[in-house]
Amino acid sequence: MKSYVRYPFSKTLCFLPFLAFSAIVEGADQELLDILLSNEAITQGQYDQLMEKESLNKSDLAKIDFAGGSGLQVISPDGDFEVEIGGRLQLDMIDHSYDPRLGADPISGSQIRRGRIEIDGVFDQNWGYAAEFDYAKNKVAIKDLKLGYESSGGATYYIGHQKQPYSLSLEMSSNDLPFVERSVDNFLVAAFTDRAIGGRFENHGDNWFVAGGIYGDSLKSGSTNGDEGWGSAGRLIFSPLVEDNRVLHLGVRGAYRSIDVSTPTVTIKDQTTDFSNLNIVNTGALPNLESATLFGPELAASWGPVYVTAEHSTAKLDRTGKDSAEFTGWNAAISFNLTGESHASGYRLSSGEFKGIKPTKYFDISNGGIGAWELSARYASIDLNDGDITGGKEDALTLGVNWYINQNVRVMADWTRILDTDKSNSIRLYAPDLDVFTIRTQWKY
Repeated sequence: MKSYVRYPFSKTLCFLPFLAFSAIVEGADQELLDILLSNEAITQGQYDQLMEKESLNKSDLAKIDFAGGSGLQVISPDGDFEVEIGGRLQLDMIDHSYDPRLGADPISGSQIRRGRIEIDGVFDQNWGYAAEFDYAKNKVAIKDLKLGYESSGGATYYIGHQKQPYSLSLEMSSNDLPFVERSVDNFLVAAFTDRAIGGRFENHGDNWFVAGGIYGDSLKSGSTNGDEGWGSAGRLIFSPLVEDNRVLHLGVRGAYRSIDVSTPTVTIKDQTTDFSNLNIVNTGALPNLESATLFGPELAASWGPVYVTAEHSTAKLDRTGKDSAEFTGWNAAISFNLTGESHASGYRLSSGEFKGIKPTKYFDISNGGIGAWELSARYASIDLNDGDITGGKEDALTLGVNWYINQNVRVMADWTRILDTDKSNSIRLYAPDLDVFTIRTQWKY
């Protein structure tokens, strides 16, 4: 289970002065323990037990470190309780090429794409929780807010607001993706498998990972006129090769979502950037939508500095009083690390995903360190046309350069070009050859 929190941060601060010493002088022991007790950082029972010692060692107190540079971590002396505090900041600068014949002027500019605070904790060894809040765009959004339990056999159960286990791209953190944004086909997937309130189960072995869950609606779905919908999702991963420098990841996934007919209708649409307000493909409101079933394969492999991924999804939509519709989306990507780092070192079979790379040498002018440099390319496609629905088709190519200054700071530059559409409306007619340029500075801890 991921590291989780026990003590309020304000109370853990009282430990900091003691960690610089291997032992505490006897004359100050009682006074220091009195301070800890008054701040509720230790219990009366712990106080009495420590007072019986001739002197206190560092091992008697909570351990505080920075979790390998990824966050502030506090661990109780017995190891049963942990707290880890982290976060991320992603600052984007965006520009579009613009053809007036589009009839819509995409918004360019700068924004804080994500500004998150994360608090994870473990208590009583097997129990834990995670809370993540996003403060971008001058508002607060709940991302993860869940309670978990890990059994002695390694299976983990979560309940709360969390990700649904469908799609490698959506399961991976934005901190770790080799592109500024997820590919256009993910707009089809996210319409039905976004974060939601529910229960999730996951487990893994030497060469496999499985996750599944049952969920209500997402918190951002808003109010409804009818009952809330519900859904389920699952992933099964088989990894026949898992080594420090080589990984092969094969997976299948499926999801189902039931939608109450009185609920405001679902719309599936892309957006060229998070705040551009330009949609190349757009189904408009889909009336009488009853349910959606998604399925498809995923593949990923890392061989030395080469990293490839591919995903495909089919969505079958059942509608009351109308024929069902079928949409598809897929993407394929490749990355190459010029400085030799391998994404295989960041593979986590226990969660069926890849974490970000760490530079072999951090950027440092004084010793010649240049950080890590990565080139990436991706082709993605989405098709929202079927029967009486003309949501449009779109193919897009993205090229990127990533500079990992150290394990906490990354600078990214992406160029995306709309290659082709079905030209079924004025926007799609003139969208081909539209360019989107993005530069992101990312800080995570």
